[in-house]
Amino acid sequence: MFKSNRCFAWLMAALFSLTSAPALASNIVADVDHIAGVLERAGYAPELGANAGERFITAQANGYKFLVLPLGCDDNKSNCRSVQFFISFNPQSSPSLEAMNNYARENRWGRIYLDKDGDPALEFDLDLERGGMSEELFLDNLAYWEATVDAYAKFVFGA
Repeated sequence: MFKSNRCFAWLMAALFSLTSAPALASNIVADVDHIAGVLERAGYAPELGANAGERFITAQANGYKFLVLPLGCDDNKSNCRSVQFFISFNPQSSPSLEAMNNYARENRWGRIYLDKDGDPALEFDLDLERGGMSEELFLDNLAYWEATVDAYAKFVFGA
């Protein structure tokens, strides 16, 4: 009797843990519709767009417009593995290569460079394959993105 009660208790605990794990069901994956919904709930007012069949999201944080681009997608432009947050600035004069290198050396979040037009750009990649990440972790990364954009904008515009 004791053994079967123990098995029953273990079985009930296992079933309860499966039904009480909504984080797995709501993990963020590299799907623009899903991410747009998360951004909407977080107050970013995202807009969906497409260019040559490639879907993306445009959103704004602290007055700066940025893109969310799905990457590593299959041939049907679905089942993507990651997303990239992207922004570029158009200052009156771009920072020098030496200044860019110094900034990159001192700041670990984001990848900076001068784009093909010589404008300072910033990228921030999130790996979302193999089940994605929790919404909480996604929003935490989004907060890092915002802070990185703010710091980079101050650097670019000399503020």
